Formats: sequence, structure tokens, C-alpha cells
Amino acid sequence: MSRQVIAIDGPAASGKSSVSKGVAANLGFLFVSSGYFYRALSWGVVRDGIAPESLDGWITHRLLELRESPAGSSLLLDGADATPYLSDPEVAVMVSKIAASPSVRNLVNANLRALAESHDLVIEGRDIGSVVFPETPYKFYLDASPEERALRRSREGAVDSVAERDRLDSTRATAPLKIPEGAIVIDTTHLGLEQVVTVVLGHVANLKS
Repeated sequence: MSRQVIAIDGPAASGKSSVSKGVAANLGFLFVSSGYFYRALSWGVVRDGIAPESLDGWITHRLLELRESPAGSSLLLDGADATPYLSDPEVAVMVSKIAASPSVRNLVNANLRALAESHDLVIEGRDIGSVVFPETPYKFYLDASPEERALRRSREGAVDSVAERDRLDSTRATAPLKIPEGAIVIDTTHLGLEQVVTVVLGHVANLKS
């Protein structure tokens, strides 16, 4: 890691993506969601009809690329734009399953660390401060009550269960969801988006791209 990295972790529907985008916009940093990388690979698994026992062999030949443009960032898998498919129901169902694979996590983590060599990042996920960038001094963990998070997912039209995502993310053998050492914990249950962004910015007041 040669640039500044702000790590924002937390369970599903805790507000990570929206808060990270707001913080990145204020600082002029690049916003990155590790979940998009896992979803891109999930799309590839669905597209190619990859069986679980073939995943490790398949993943070794995959190329992920984050492409920036004035219109926004796109995520390419083997040169094909995966971005339009990241919210497909079958992709959402698959993502936690493939995210449990060490080979998948190794590929995603390598891509995220490569981005930090050339960009200041606000990056959200479930193991950013604990595994991917444990050395960054800027770690945050967002949480909210299960009821509030389930309500948020429902408003988004999401098909996956918050309770099931929590179970899968917290019990997987590789990089389970946990509060990173030294992270600032923010309960977003009763806070608006701008309030949470303001709290995070208050802790990184001296950072600018």
C-alpha cells in the first residue's frame, strides 16, 4: 500500500456503500466496493455454469479490471463488462458462496491491493480493515440493528436474506466478518447518510487526494 486507504467494513445493509461513496466524493478519493469484485466473479460463475468443484481451476484464469471513465467506473471480467449484471438475482444468491473460497478471496485481494498502489481509496467490504489493508490507520466498522438492515434491503429490492448473509459472512473459515482491530465502530441504525459521512470525515479531517 503506497497511497491513503480508508477501510469501511460492516454487515449487509449497514450503509457501507452509500457512506463510502460520500466520503470518497468529499475527499477526491476513488470509491471501491470489494463486493462488486465478488459479484463480478459470481456473474462469471453463473455465466459459465461453473460447478463448485471446478471453481479453483476456473478462478486461476480470470482477469478482473476496474476501468474508470467520466461516466463512472466499470468492472470487467476477462474483458467483458460485468457491471450491468452485478445486481442480478442469481448473482446475489451466488456471491456469499463463492466468497467463502480462499482462491476467490486471494484474487480479489490482490486486485484491491494493486489499486492502492496508484490510487487513494475509500474501500468498503467485510474484511478490508482486518485482512486486505490491516496496516491502514483509517478503519471504520458500520453496523445497524438486524431489523433496520432487513428493512433497508427490502427497500433496495434485494433478494438475499440479511440473516443468512450474516451467518455466511461471519462463519466462513476464510476471512470471516469481524470488527477490525483499532476500527471506529459506528451504529447507523438511527443516523442519516450525511450524519455518518460527517462522522467519518471528522476522523480523517487532514486527508485529501
